[in-house]
Amino acid sequence: MEGSNRLHRLSQEIHERAARLGALLDAWAIDRAAGRPIPARLPEAVHALRALLGFANDVHARRLGLPGGVHVAVMVIDGLVDDELIHHFVLAPLTRAPKRARTPEAVEQWLLNRGLQGTQLRPAGNLGDLARELHRGSAVVLVDGLPRALIVDLSGFEHRLPEELASEVVTRGPREGFTEVLRTNVAAVRRRLADHRLRVESFTAGRLSHSRGALLYVLGRADPLVVERVRRCLSSVALDVVVDTSQLVAYLSNRPWSPFLQYRSTERPEVCAAALAEGQVVVMLDGTPFAVIAPSTFWDLLHSPDDYYLRWPFASAIRLLRLAAALFSVGGLALYVAVVNYHHELVPTNLLVTIVTSRAAVPYPTLMEALILNLGFDLLREAGARMPRGIGGALTVVGALVVGDAMVRGGLASAPMIVLVAVSAVATLALPTFAVTVPFRLLSYGLLVLGSTLGLFGVAVGATVIAGHLASLESAGKPFLAPLAPWRGKALLEDAITRLPWSLHRLPVPFLSRQGARDQADRGQAPPGGAKA
Repeated sequence: MEGSNRLHRLSQEIHERAARLGALLDAWAIDRAAGRPIPARLPEAVHALRALLGFANDVHARRLGLPGGVHVAVMVIDGLVDDELIHHFVLAPLTRAPKRARTPEAVEQWLLNRGLQGTQLRPAGNLGDLARELHRGSAVVLVDGLPRALIVDLSGFEHRLPEELASEVVTRGPREGFTEVLRTNVAAVRRRLADHRLRVESFTAGRLSHSRGALLYVLGRADPLVVERVRRCLSSVALDVVVDTSQLVAYLSNRPWSPFLQYRSTERPEVCAAALAEGQVVVMLDGTPFAVIAPSTFWDLLHSPDDYYLRWPFASAIRLLRLAAALFSVGGLALYVAVVNYHHELVPTNLLVTIVTSRAAVPYPTLMEALILNLGFDLLREAGARMPRGIGGALTVVGALVVGDAMVRGGLASAPMIVLVAVSAVATLALPTFAVTVPFRLLSYGLLVLGSTLGLFGVAVGATVIAGHLASLESAGKPFLAPLAPWRGKALLEDAITRLPWSLHRLPVPFLSRQGARDQADRGQAPPGGAKA
């Protein structure tokens, strides 16, 4: 039995290494192909450019035969160009080419002098230049028999008007967000990553809805095993109707019953572009502005786009403040209840007298008091989130003030408890998104019950269980607590708990598995180049 298990692990390791070697070879071959000159024959040129872009479905090529007998092809990326401009300034002029232009050179001269009406018209000589210009919203005109192409700038991509995103509020940086149109969202990412290694794979989900989606990754940066795993999970979605990426997450998570999000959700294009550059995978779905990023870590859930627009000392301080807020929102109230009920000797005498005096008129135990106030604050916050924006915030503030003051005056709650519950509720609001706060609020109730029944021992047991659960989680096969577990101290300080200056950031190294990271941690070494979490 032991020999068969060892043989199975050896074969699995050989398979993983072969897959990673194949991905590296593919990336090397693509880089070599990007520097190749444009083939003179039109079918070969179109095929080579489509192959360089991974035969993506949004790369379109229109072939035309001119009156003089020369054939041309116009290539664009759907969503990045204006269809009306393409028709009026490229396709329509090509149909009016003179019959005397019977050679490729004559056609090129006519296109440069009179045919194409674009204000920015320039030639290009290799496939890599064509790929970059296509990503920037240009049209590429290929002439049969010429080893070069003409580039016409006709960008006309859709974009949202500058407005503040409701789910990810930032004080600095781009205000553009994703929309409900898939091709617009893919185009927004392509504009920020104008590189030929960006891959966009299409898929459909939903037996009845047939919702269109896109899987994005950067060839040579993303772990091929992660890409294959995500691709396999997406193909296994067995739902009738898929309308949001949150439905796909259930198939991407290895622990669907876990309260913690094992992925990162965003509607900001620059966040997706940064994740792709670091070797992560992005999943988009038509009909929703939210994209899913995997693999993600626990620290990604505490990060905000603002962190990368501030100077590193301020960004690091804010990240530490968010971490402290998350810890306090989970265990702050439980520690207070445990100390008040079982560990009076830990409280200074003056403070203990204040607490006992304020609780003298409260008719129920500390646990019941904390649960009532916690549920009341959660109810007010939920009501404020569902109310119209103009009155939602006012309702929450006024409701909390009026209800809290009335409960203290009526002897239904103590002032210290109301202060702690309010600070705990405000601490959750310091986290970047509302979805991140939910698991912390749920776990706070569990720790509160343990602290009220077993004291500090119960809080310690609950914290140990939570830490062990986090350490056991994986996101697309990667450790969820990395670079804390497995330990990589430099990466932890570089862009996890804190953020170092940009000059000290190292290039991400892909293809680091859980076992590989653990082996390097056991040897006390950082991975070469220092992969980001």
